[in-house]
Amino acid sequence: MLAYFEVYDKMLSELLERMDGAFSDLSEDALDWTPDPAVNSITVLVVHTTAALHYWIGAMLGGQDVKRDRGEEFTVRGFSKFQLHELIRAAETTVHQVLENCTMEDLEKKRYSAIHKDYFDGNFSLAHALEHTALHLGHLEIMRELWEQIDWDQKVWL
Repeated sequence: MLAYFEVYDKMLSELLERMDGAFSDLSEDALDWTPDPAVNSITVLVVHTTAALHYWIGAMLGGQDVKRDRGEEFTVRGFSKFQLHELIRAAETTVHQVLENCTMEDLEKKRYSAIHKDYFDGNFSLAHALEHTALHLGHLEIMRELWEQIDWDQKVWL
């Protein structure tokens, strides 16, 4: 792996490890909970973030054939912690495998995004994947903090 891509691989791996650990010790009930219907649950954040990594790194940078229903990512429910951990591991594998084989020329290649109806080069795809993952990790950490601020026996905020 080229040194340039090693940095992204390491940073994305660290973000995914933090995401993986952020809900590991929570109850299964916490995964689909939201304080408001307009707020994304932990399940939605993991599903959306990992799907986006497969898309931006796998498809848009690596040229893989990735099928994605972005809208559905925001309606999912009922995933177990094990399933969410598996999604994170699979995304981490995709990131590592694509970056392992990337060349500097791949950063200049433009690919069409049917979702966004626009062309994006590998530079944008890689930077966006990092930014997007960090953003949603932050959202997930906030969801955890909110969950922990509720007295669930009395169903009131602490």
